Amino acid sequence: MDWGWNLHHRQTIGPVIDHTAGLGTQAPTAIGEPVTFSSGQFTGRTLRVELQELQKAESGRKYAKVDRRPLDPPPAVLLRLFEAGNAQTGQFEQELVHVQNVGFMCTVDLFPIPEATYDSRSPGSQSPPSSEASISYGGFPGSSREVQPRYPFTYFPLHPYMTLDVDGSQATTPPFQIPRRQLMLGHLSQTEMPQDVVYHIGNHLVTESSKLTPALVGEKFVEPTLVDHKGKKALIFVFGDLAVRREGVFILRYRAFDIFSGVPGNPHTPVLAELYGGPFKVYSTREFPGLEPSTELTKNLSKYGVRVTLRDAERKSKKRNKE
Repeated sequence: MDWGWNLHHRQTIGPVIDHTAGLGTQAPTAIGEPVTFSSGQFTGRTLRVELQELQKAESGRKYAKVDRRPLDPPPAVLLRLFEAGNAQTGQFEQELVHVQNVGFMCTVDLFPIPEATYDSRSPGSQSPPSSEASISYGGFPGSSREVQPRYPFTYFPLHPYMTLDVDGSQATTPPFQIPRRQLMLGHLSQTEMPQDVVYHIGNHLVTESSKLTPALVGEKFVEPTLVDHKGKKALIFVFGDLAVRREGVFILRYRAFDIFSGVPGNPHTPVLAELYGGPFKVYSTREFPGLEPSTELTKNLSKYGVRVTLRDAERKSKKRNKE
């Protein structure tokens, strides 16, 4: 059966030289696969870049101009680089431990997910270990871990908040506007799959067209900070100033790149790694439950000059306490 799913929708870094197929032959390379750099600090070297979410946001208060509260705890993502080894010696990959913090950047995108998929107390709300595992877990048809999927699938249709004219035709819409009401969840069978599926959580399909990144406020592009993590040096991206303009349950997509490095056949800065993080919930001011004490990771990051908010004790919402 042809499911028509494109698990790597918009997820290639462009053509690169495929030396195994002959000189001059080009083949597309998916994000997260080894890349041979033609410029920058890794010129001539073949590396694989990986992201790992060390800490996901748990909750946030809906953004308001007079009351801006960032997501808490601050999302933190580890950057890891692996260099292709020598096949003759049997060493196929070696992690780089001394990497210059020059040119690396990470950006985030925002995607809505159904509230039914979120439970802050359940293990299912924890972050997947890697972007590769995130895309393959659960068993898409044709994957190495294929299982019988559950029906019906759910998804958020393209522009679910668009209105219709009186004659039933789709109204002309202005540039992106934050929807004022909850997104309408659509249901699908196995015979009608959207073409831009990029991720899935259980039986919910996350599509590129459901992206709500303009609803993010704050620093959406950050540089990594070199810190001591678990006894060794590590480059960690920290999003300590990030808020959301609407209520609901969301996940973040992290994408890392090196603005000073390039790959053959791609004139633009390539995306080297991506990761879909764990779910978090954004509340209205009235329903916001309060803030937990700062995590040990957050406290450690603050020692290296990362701008984060520290709390030694839990802070409950005053309005909820009065009730």
